[in-house]
Amino acid sequence: MASLATQKSPLGDHSYVLSQDVVHVWRIPVAASAAQLSEFSYLLSETERQRASRFVQEADRARFQLGRAATRALLSRYLARPAAAIGLVADAHGKLRMQTAPAADQPLIHFNLSHSGDWVVLAFSRTCALGIDVEAIAERAVSTDLIAYVMSEHEQQGLQSLPAQRQRAAFFKCWTSKEAFIKGCGIGLRAALKQIEVCVDPQQPARLIGAPAVLRPDEWSLHTLAIPQGYAATLAVAAARVQIIDIAIDSWRDIAPVVR
Repeated sequence: MASLATQKSPLGDHSYVLSQDVVHVWRIPVAASAAQLSEFSYLLSETERQRASRFVQEADRARFQLGRAATRALLSRYLARPAAAIGLVADAHGKLRMQTAPAADQPLIHFNLSHSGDWVVLAFSRTCALGIDVEAIAERAVSTDLIAYVMSEHEQQGLQSLPAQRQRAAFFKCWTSKEAFIKGCGIGLRAALKQIEVCVDPQQPARLIGAPAVLRPDEWSLHTLAIPQGYAATLAVAAARVQIIDIAIDSWRDIAPVVR
């Protein structure tokens, strides 16, 4: 399934209500929000604070803290629950989920997050599983070994057929497509990488061409996300057609929970 056009929405036009077959994608700038760390540090659990303290690079620490805080803040908004009451735990493959299920009168919310470089991106849906991935294209070296590890032979042939100036973007389109799909399925990143086929041409919509039957590829669609130049971002959704609302905000303060 080819990517669908993304509907951009300023925050002022947005309500924290997820309609059926709608996915909200949030883009949060790290630099502007990192300066406000003291304002959202209360949203981190003690385990998350300890993990953050172990990061060597300050930028890595800021991305982790903002990602966890923003996830909890947005879930608080969607569920109308105090942010402090929302526990987050990671499964065996690192995918976050709520520690306790929503109450019977509250909607089930599927969510996922990713961060790289200057951006944290988050996706939320009421009706379908999803995965999201963003990568800063300039930050990772792309070796022949990495290409061989990530891409199938057919994808490598497609990569080599592209002009040299488009090959780096093509690799990261492939990488984010596969990681988003694998995160959505809830399996380990290294599982079945070369058995998953995606469109690699950066000038074409994201598309899942094939994957092992156990992953039910016919139920999934991939969508290239709007993201500033120098990044690649893909959303995987367990639905044939969805409306994607892209919400770009200026900083953490725009989503700070009303009730702590």
